[in-house]
Amino acid sequence: MPSRSERLAALFERTHAGIKPGLDLIGELLAALGNPGARFLSVHVAGTNGKGSTCAILERTLRESGLKTGLFTSPHLVRVNERIRINGQEIDDETFYGILDRIEAAESGLSRLPTFFEILTAAAFLAFAEAGVQLAVLETGMGGRLDATNVVTPLVSVITRIDFDHMEFLGDTLPKIAAEKAGIIKPGRPVVIAPQAGEALEVLLSTAEARSAPVTLAGEQVSLSARRVTLKGQTLQAETANNRYGKLTLPLHGRFQLDSFSAALCALEDIFSQFGTELNPDTLRTALAGLSWPARCQVLSEDPPVILDVAHNPSGARALTDTLRELFGKKARGRFIIAHMRDKDAAGFLRVIAPLADEIFCVPLATPRALPAETLAEQARALKLNAKACTLPEARTLAETHPDRADFTCIAGSVYLAGAWLQTAPDPGER
Repeated sequence: MPSRSERLAALFERTHAGIKPGLDLIGELLAALGNPGARFLSVHVAGTNGKGSTCAILERTLRESGLKTGLFTSPHLVRVNERIRINGQEIDDETFYGILDRIEAAESGLSRLPTFFEILTAAAFLAFAEAGVQLAVLETGMGGRLDATNVVTPLVSVITRIDFDHMEFLGDTLPKIAAEKAGIIKPGRPVVIAPQAGEALEVLLSTAEARSAPVTLAGEQVSLSARRVTLKGQTLQAETANNRYGKLTLPLHGRFQLDSFSAALCALEDIFSQFGTELNPDTLRTALAGLSWPARCQVLSEDPPVILDVAHNPSGARALTDTLRELFGKKARGRFIIAHMRDKDAAGFLRVIAPLADEIFCVPLATPRALPAETLAEQARALKLNAKACTLPEARTLAETHPDRADFTCIAGSVYLAGAWLQTAPDPGER
């Protein structure tokens, strides 16, 4: 019988088959498993940036309110189990591999083999149903219209900021990408829309109107003031048309996280309204205090200042550099440790971080999708940046020996790099 490591390797082999957008196969698979998605309520989140943070705020607050929650997100950083959480806890190996057994047994009756993401989506739905989850927060993997998660009729849909990414699948213009994201809007079901570029917003609004879906524009519904930023997070006053929430501490860095918070807050108010009650400000305050979402402008160290982020496209890089300037000053400059995937816009990413980069160290990653470190360094040098390749252990030593002239060290450019950095971090007790 294959070991768990062998079975996990076989699961990841499915990624080599590529992405196969569509809902027919996931529908077949879920039907073979007894339609587990019908046994819990859901919130569905799509967008380009801020999806994960929005999902984390939603799940943490719903759990703090006394609901048994599920959370399905992607990608993972260290363990695939991270993608499926029940009441804040990663699914355990025994449950995870037991569910994989059942999915494998169901595959023989399907029209084709499910993809990696379809398997994990079905695994999450089955885990949530059998654990008695009351409300699951579901993040789309890519797009929305043909994403495997788009088989639910949620209490509310949420669409975060839309920008350019996955253009080979979603289209090469914002309206085309927005049309794919708008696919999660369901007839008659409310949708919350985070602040958007005008052409993306037009598509979302027209789709909602065509489907008679009530719309909440988070940027207009939520008023945030008295914002103060530190390495611990950001404090602010929050108010909506429905409630005053007073002083809150959001332990997530970056002005862009305010859009995620506003969208999540509107969705929470809508959910509790459907339950016939209101969101309690004290519940929200406590939930935010316990919120954690790794590798999203995560402060790994305050002395020396080390920031870890999953920004990997120009839009994410802009949000990252804005945050670094907020934390360390408008003239901040520092050291970047980066890696990048072949299918991402490395040059665009580099151009955005260039004004803040005194030094760039490019590291290799153990995936065929990664740009070779020296190739990435060459792209950086072509932009007149001070860049060179090094190993991951060498980069970790660099982060621990912070030069006096730098305001920060920032690790960014790839989810794979963030995961590798966290996976190889020494135990705090060994320092």
